[in-house]
Amino acid sequence: MGWNSANRIFDPVARALINTGADDTTKRKVLGDLISELQDGDWDTGDESLEDFLDDPAIVAAFHDRNVHTQDRSCCQRTLLAEAQERITVALAAAFADGAPEADMYAVYHLADGEERRRPVTAQEAGQVAFEAIRDLIGGSAP
Repeated sequence: MGWNSANRIFDPVARALINTGADDTTKRKVLGDLISELQDGDWDTGDESLEDFLDDPAIVAAFHDRNVHTQDRSCCQRTLLAEAQERITVALAAAFADGAPEADMYAVYHLADGEERRRPVTAQEAGQVAFEAIRDLIGGSAP
């Protein structure tokens, strides 16, 4: 028989970690260990707790690490979208902002005399970098 009351243990701990500003690594480790222990006690409604924390990628990852998903698998889509967004941001920053995601993005080109010039990034250039980041994420190849 399952252990639904474990949600009353997990949820307050997860909320406390969020409210105290715990970093993602800490949340994933602490909650992952807690999920494992609760599963050992026959916790079979972890998916219900997961649904309450779908907006926190670290908590979703802790559940995924222990093979817990929402019944409709919407958690997986959110995780993939968050990873895709992060990869695209990093790729754009690497390509056009000297690796700083918050920096203005420019394409750099060099004149014949070696002088460096910058110009705004075109939509085509940004689209190509985003496409390559998504392709790398899903393991595809160029068309």
